[in-house]
Amino acid sequence: MFAVVVREAGDAAQIDGSGGMVSANVAPRVREAPGFVSALWMSDGAGRTLNILVFASEEAARDALEAARTAPRPPFMRVESADVFSVLASA
Repeated sequence: MFAVVVREAGDAAQIDGSGGMVSANVAPRVREAPGFVSALWMSDGAGRTLNILVFASEEAARDALEAARTAPRPPFMRVESADVFSVLASA
């Protein structure tokens, strides 16, 4: 398995208020991606997010990486980094 790890930053209050939008709009599109396994969208409450999208293959993860980098974002969000990692273990 491979994971797309995206770090974003922005306005803390708006980020923490955007969970419903992520659940309604972003999560369904990610679930439809080829090779999708699981995903988490997390906030530290201080204006930073950590999003982990897990895929069955490296090819699927790399395709999702490009989509994550170029996806439209609200004006209060900016991407800090987006990378693919090999999953060594899961529980």
